[in-house]
Amino acid sequence: MANFTTKTMKEIAEGTIAKYKALRQKYKDTTPLLEKAAVKSLSWAFAGAVASVWKSLVWVYKQCFPQTCSLPVLKLWGDLVGVEFIYGQSSQVELTLSDVTASTLTTGTVYKELISGLVYKTTAQGNNDNGSIVVSAQCTTAGSAGNLPVGTQLTIANPLDGIPQTATITSIKTEGSEDEDIEHYRPRVLYKFKNKAQGGSVSDYFGWCLEVSGIEDALIYVLTEGIVTIYLVATGSGKNRTPSGAINPNPFPNWIDGQFVEFQGSGQFLAVAKSIEGSSDGMHDRRPVNAKVNLLPCNYTGYEVDIKGLTSESYNDQIKAALDAALDIKRPHIIALNYSEANAKINSNALVTITQNIIGSNTFSTFTLLNNEGVEINEESLGIGSLAYLKKLTINNNVVFNAESANVPGEDDEPAENEEQTDDQ
Repeated sequence: MANFTTKTMKEIAEGTIAKYKALRQKYKDTTPLLEKAAVKSLSWAFAGAVASVWKSLVWVYKQCFPQTCSLPVLKLWGDLVGVEFIYGQSSQVELTLSDVTASTLTTGTVYKELISGLVYKTTAQGNNDNGSIVVSAQCTTAGSAGNLPVGTQLTIANPLDGIPQTATITSIKTEGSEDEDIEHYRPRVLYKFKNKAQGGSVSDYFGWCLEVSGIEDALIYVLTEGIVTIYLVATGSGKNRTPSGAINPNPFPNWIDGQFVEFQGSGQFLAVAKSIEGSSDGMHDRRPVNAKVNLLPCNYTGYEVDIKGLTSESYNDQIKAALDAALDIKRPHIIALNYSEANAKINSNALVTITQNIIGSNTFSTFTLLNNEGVEINEESLGIGSLAYLKKLTINNNVVFNAESANVPGEDDEPAENEEQTDDQ
């Protein structure tokens, strides 16, 4: 269908010659054969004419399908089903100026970071408060490039009387982000074509969650009557899939005297809550009226692998990467999302096969899989809201990787203060 490919001039020319010979044989043509050089010359001339329009025709053909079209056309497909492309945003920071003698700092004052060359402009007027000014500034370069760390010194571009030459980034108000990758946007568009809005079904919640940049999956359950519990999965591997921020209250939303209480929270949790609530800020046109939603980070289930007698340790890093990838794709069994029971199983034999494919002709004597409690297992299934990750890898009695000491984000984290714990966890 939409996998139609472009042919090269060589392929077209050779195809023409082959077709010419096949037709002569089929119709038993005994007329004198054109000189081989003449046939080649004609076939290449034909190929040149065809190839000049072939690429254009293939491009036009691919635009007919959301599976293969380019980004501008995919955005049009997305508009048909209400899936908006997620544009990146510029970093916004808070600047602090000390030893100020001027009364104000005007909007639009330009600061530069001398090493990277990034430019920041103040977005509001800053007023002097006992010799100090705190003001917001926005990076003029979109994307994550503007995410400078707190404490970075910026230098004023045009000196002003009473304003110090430097300002310090004291907090990050909004992190810069890139435009959504087309191959993240495309599955969202295709998903919406296949799963039309159903007024609050599991597929609706799934689509609303994935509209948020960096959220790649959502494990959705109804564990308590009237509450939809969603475990959010962010882009990454292992425990790095923990989304940023939190939402308070959780479950949400709250209504007082018929008035919606605006969301309190941060990061991806806040963005998902807003997406579930409405198609834009201030709208309440998505979440069913009586439904409450509980947003949680996933429960991480760690697995240890112990390999002994490996004849070559040059494959250690490759084995680690392969085991990470195998565990990352595992999901708990959720019928409504078509997450199969088979993919919820962590199986020792399957991991052995993956390892053998990496090491080729090399061998090992034993392969042991331990669960989160350190008990040897052959197979077990992921529980509610759980993701699998490689907790520890030991090869020939040497610890190759240990998540406990790898400073992995989310490791042994306590729940955020504004993240209410419920019976659903």
